[in-house]
Amino acid sequence: MLVHSYLSKVQRLVLVLNKLERAYINSGTRQTDFEIVGADKRNPTTLSLKPVAKAKAYDPAPALKWSIQQIDAVSHGNDPDPRVDSEIALDLVKLSTKDSEYGYKAFWINGHAEAVKFDDVFCENARRIARQRIESEAPNRWRIGVSQGSVVGELKKVDGLEGDNLFVVVPPIGPDRVVCTFPENMRNEMGQYLFKVVRVVGNLHYSAESPFPFKVEALGIEPVLPRRKPMKSMIGLFAGQEQVPMQWGDLLHG
Repeated sequence: MLVHSYLSKVQRLVLVLNKLERAYINSGTRQTDFEIVGADKRNPTTLSLKPVAKAKAYDPAPALKWSIQQIDAVSHGNDPDPRVDSEIALDLVKLSTKDSEYGYKAFWINGHAEAVKFDDVFCENARRIARQRIESEAPNRWRIGVSQGSVVGELKKVDGLEGDNLFVVVPPIGPDRVVCTFPENMRNEMGQYLFKVVRVVGNLHYSAESPFPFKVEALGIEPVLPRRKPMKSMIGLFAGQEQVPMQWGDLLHG
């Protein structure tokens, strides 16, 4: 293995170990330096690291053991501890990206039971975990709240006979259904619109899971008339009929 390739991998490995330690102890600064006490360039490359505490009262062994366990979990396709965030997972992707044909395929760390194979399989496992962590760490895109507006759809069911004034509107697109509440004075009005397309006006309630409302407090309801046919749908309407010649002279000269 070439020196620059070896040193690059060691530097990336130490960077990952430092970040894993900070995640383990929940600290913004690393508490451990590492001393290389043994190395062998033969494949699998063997690296023996001695953790050196930056503070006398700190024992770095538990954090190092936990960190190696997380790397081992990724190598076997298992999910690491939730404390391994997307940033660390992306660093694992970089660590397992082969720089050249002279790069190693496996790495023994401190005589661990198995050599960690930083190969294409490890890299793909790390990518999968990074994607999952990025998705889970992303903030909710939709805001919880209430606004005034309307919902259009078919009135499918009235479920207010037992005292709960509810009806369900099924929009043509978006959510499967929108549950609506209505005041007692609208009960009779609901019956005449059952199984018809209506527009419900009122207070729309939104959750963090969807851009569409999940409930509307109805203040009014009205039928939605069918749309007029567009001109395009009238193509061929007069097909087969005799064409009447246009008298352009009379039209232009009065």
